[in-house]
Amino acid sequence: MKTSLTFLTIAFLALWLADCSSPKASATTTPGSNPLAADRAKALNSLKKSLAGKENWPADSVFTQVKMLKKVPAHLFLSAMDKWGEALGVGCDHCHVPNEWASEVKPEKETTRQMITLVNKINADLRELDLQGVSCYTCHRGEADPARKAK
Repeated sequence: MKTSLTFLTIAFLALWLADCSSPKASATTTPGSNPLAADRAKALNSLKKSLAGKENWPADSVFTQVKMLKKVPAHLFLSAMDKWGEALGVGCDHCHVPNEWASEVKPEKETTRQMITLVNKINADLRELDLQGVSCYTCHRGEADPARKAK
């Protein structure tokens, strides 16, 4: 069971990273043109330096308070964080207290975990029907609060 859950988590991450980008997102979120992307890049670069030699260790052995994607390699875990920030159009401080990454103070952190579970469930159901999966970007489209009705 753990093996299949780990496989599904890694598969979800790979699919999500591949599905998350769009021409609009990639055109507007380069670090030079978007201050939030620049802030994320700065934080991620700092975290990556602290990972030296541990990049391929499971995320839960490198970071504290990891409750989702525990066995994903630490460098991919950080990439997922960046992609989630990009998909929602937010900086790290949306879910995290800056430089206190393990803090559970912000409710957005738990909301993200619930959304990961939702996306995994939707994608599992869609796979059974041979339909394309969804990602955070499917609804959020670069906005922290997704539109409630079609534009």
